[in-house]
Order: sequence, then C-alpha cells, then structure tokens
Amino acid sequence: MAELSSAGINMSRASDPRLARAWRWAVGAGVVLLGWAYAPNFRDLSTIWSADPNYSHGYLVVPIAIFILWRRLADRPWEPSRDAIATPWWGWVLLAAILALRGVAYEGSFRWLETATLVPAVACLAWTVGGWPLLHRAWPAIVFLVFMLPLPDAINARIALPLQRIATSGSYILLQLSGFWALQEGNVILLRTLFGMRPLDVALACNGLRMLMCMAATVTATVVLIPLANWKRIVLLLSAVPIAMLSNMIRIVATGWCYYYIRGDRAQEWAHDISGWLMMPLALILVGLELAILAWLVPEVTAAEAEERKIVIPLLTDRGPVKSQKTSHKDLDELA
Repeated sequence: MAELSSAGINMSRASDPRLARAWRWAVGAGVVLLGWAYAPNFRDLSTIWSADPNYSHGYLVVPIAIFILWRRLADRPWEPSRDAIATPWWGWVLLAAILALRGVAYEGSFRWLETATLVPAVACLAWTVGGWPLLHRAWPAIVFLVFMLPLPDAINARIALPLQRIATSGSYILLQLSGFWALQEGNVILLRTLFGMRPLDVALACNGLRMLMCMAATVTATVVLIPLANWKRIVLLLSAVPIAMLSNMIRIVATGWCYYYIRGDRAQEWAHDISGWLMMPLALILVGLELAILAWLVPEVTAAEAEERKIVIPLLTDRGPVKSQKTSHKDLDELA
C-alpha cells in the first residue's frame, strides 16, 4: 500500500503543471539574481576579451555552454516536476559559503578568485534546484565556463616566455626545412629574402597562448558534443597543446614566406591578417585529421555490425538436427 501511495504521489507530481511552472520561475529568479550579482565581473571579463587577443574567444564561451546544456537535455530529457530531487539543506549553505568566499575575495582585491567563484556558484545552484539528475546533465556545460576566465597573472607570466622560446625554435627549424636560409638570435629569426636580410621578430604576443586557449576550448567542446570512445576523448584532449603549438609555428612560417616575397610593411600586414585568419581553420583541420587517423587505426564496431558477425548454424546430434542457435566466429574456431 505504501508503494502504491508513493507511486500515486509521483504520478500526481509528474502530471501537475503547476510544479513545473513554479520550478521554472524559481530557476529563472536564481539565474537573474546570480547574473545581477556577477554583473561587475562580467564587465571586467568583457574588457579583457576586447583588449587581450589571447582571450578574445571569451565572447563565445557562454553561448557554446548553453548549446552544450541544450544538447545534453535533448539527449536525456529532464522534466522538473518528475525528475527534480530535493537536495539537503546544506546545499544552500554551500551556495552561501561560495558567495561569502566571493565577498572575501572582493575585499582582499583578489579579482581573479572573485570572478572564478562564478563557476562553482552555478554548479551549486543547479544542484540545489534540480538535485543530482540536473547536475549530472549540466556539469559539462558548467565546466566549459572555465574557458571564459583569463589565466592568473602568475601562471601567465610563467608560461609566456617558455612558449615564446618554443615557438621561435620550432619555427626556425620549420623555416630551414622549407628551404629558407635562417639564423636564430634569441627570439628573432634572421631571414635571407629577395630584398636582403630581414628580421622576423617572434614577439611575446606571438607565443601561441592565444592559439592554445582557443584550441583547448574547441577540443573540449568537440569531445563533449561528438560521441566518441573515452580513450579517444583523452587522446584528443592531450593533443590540444601540440596541435596549438604546431599551428602557431606554421603561422610564423607563413609570415616568413610573406617577408620573403613581399617588400616593406605590406609583408607584415599580410602576415598578421592572412595567417591570423587561417590559423584556427588549420587547427580544426588538424583535429579532424587526427580523428580520421584514430578511426582508421581503431575502427569502432557498431551494434548492427556485431550482430552481422554472428551466424546461425544447426547443431547435429546422433538424433539429427536440433534447434539452431547463434554462434560467433570464435565459437566456430573452437569447434574446428
């Protein structure tokens, strides 16, 4: 009787549109309040996205995260009046603690930490209003929001110079392999061109950090949206760094070719415009090529193909044929 009554309650909850409407109003109010609270942080992020080319992709992060959430909910439909699970009271305490941490970071002028609390605040809000079923569907979109944050200054300073040196040395080797007479002096590559010796300065802004951040966001969205085996997802994520660095080196080599054939300042204009436009499509082509190679090396077997590999043979006994059963090629080998 208790089970029947609980089932009846669940059916009434699932069929009551007032619960779903109230839930949507509550979620909408929570999102509006959270957006209003973090509006100054979004203004700071917008300034960084506009001024720093390394993080110009930040404008696309929120729309892509919304698209990821929509795809996840479309693949696994979720109804608030049916699937929403009440979370423990300490879920709201955790959300309050995150907002309190944001206040402490604001008072201490830790701007990056203050802005970074947005991601766990969104995750905690999803959990408190929808329970684990909603958080399980929404967590890839929430994690993707990390890409709208710039790297902390300490990390940025530590990786900028090593990336610049790697980009210079790698581009110098590629220029030599492509037939150039080149000489590396620090972060400057001297090229012998049709118009004499010309210096190709690999500036700090050309260290590849911009490409690295864009590639990390692009590959993460790819592994979330495209159905792949888990090992392929891991390989694709690990390959984001070398693909980004290789794309940046190819851009610098393309700049060298512009310096070789074009005289004066037009070479620099062509190099920055054309090679900058082609860098991201080149990286996407490399990602697609990697996926094609992985699919060729380890082809995936679908359920239909697995069924086709099974055959049906009659089993013979001294009484004659008996009921047939499905036998795989492995079983045939054992019988042979």
